[in-house]
Amino acid sequence: MSSKVKTQFVNTSNIKTSVKGIMSIIKKMRETPRRYPDHPIQVAVENYNNLQNGQYVWFGHDSLMFKLNNKIIMVDPIFHNAALAKPFKYTQTFDLSLFPVIDCLILTHSHYDHICKQTLKLLKVLTVFTPLNNTKHINSILKNVEIHELDWFQSYNYEDIKFTCVPGQHFSARTGCDRNESLWGGFCINDIYVSGDTGFNEKMFQNIHKQLPNIKYCFLENGQYSESWEAMHMLPKQTYRAFEILEGVQMFPIHFGKFCLTTHEWDEPAKYALQNAENIFAGQIGKIYTLSECIGKKYIDKSLYD
Repeated sequence: MSSKVKTQFVNTSNIKTSVKGIMSIIKKMRETPRRYPDHPIQVAVENYNNLQNGQYVWFGHDSLMFKLNNKIIMVDPIFHNAALAKPFKYTQTFDLSLFPVIDCLILTHSHYDHICKQTLKLLKVLTVFTPLNNTKHINSILKNVEIHELDWFQSYNYEDIKFTCVPGQHFSARTGCDRNESLWGGFCINDIYVSGDTGFNEKMFQNIHKQLPNIKYCFLENGQYSESWEAMHMLPKQTYRAFEILEGVQMFPIHFGKFCLTTHEWDEPAKYALQNAENIFAGQIGKIYTLSECIGKKYIDKSLYD
C-alpha cells in the first residue's frame, strides 16, 4: 500500500528523487557523442491483429503489446514526441488506425513519455489500469473508457487476467505544480512483470518477489539512466540485480530504443546487455515474438546498436 505526505505520494524508502545540478547535466547531455543514431533504426511493421495468445511486441521505450486469454493488452504506448523530446527515426512508421482494439491499457505514471495524448487519441481503448489519482490525466484524453485505479499490491481480475500494481521508486508530474500528486508503479499481468520507471531498491524488489513469487517474464527498465538520477532510473547492473531478486526466467530490457533523455549514448543499453547479461532478450522493434520461445536465449537485435 502506498503512503502520502500531505497531498504527495512518497516512495517506500522515502528516498528523494529530485535532481541536483540540472544545468551541468544539461551541459553534459549536449556534449555526449552519439546520443542519437546516425541512421534510421530498422523496425518491423506487422499485422498486429494476427497476434496470438502468449505473444508480445515491443515498440521501443516502454511501449508493449501482449495477447493473453484472447485479450490485447498495451503498456505505455508512445509513437510521438515526449514533450520536447523527439523520437529516433525509424525505417517505417506504425499506422495506429490499423492496430487492434486495446482491451486493457496500462499507464504506469503521468510523465509525457508514458501518457502520450497524441498516441492515445489514435487508439481504440476499452479499459485502463493505472496507479492512484491518474484518472484526471486520462479522462481528458480518452472518452467512454472504464478506468481502474490501483494502489500498490492491489489487484483486479479481468477475464481471468490478474492485473496487480506494484511499487516503483520514481515520481510523477505532468505540470509544474502537481509533483507526486498521482501514484507511479509497475504492473504484473499474471506472470509478466513490467517495471515502469524505477530506481533500484533491494527491499522493494524483495517485497515484490515475496508478494508475487511466480513472476516469469521480466520487462525491466534498462535505459535513460545516469548516476545523477539513479534514485529514479536503475543503472544496468542494478537492472540485472533486480532480475535476480525477482527470480524471473527471462529478462526483456526496455526503456531504450526510441528517445534520448539522458547522458548515455543511444545504443549503450543494448551493448551493455550484450556484454554483461544472460537470459536477456531484446528483439527487433515492432516484431511479433512468442514469450515462451524467448526463454533461455541471449539475444539483442542488431538494429539496436552500432
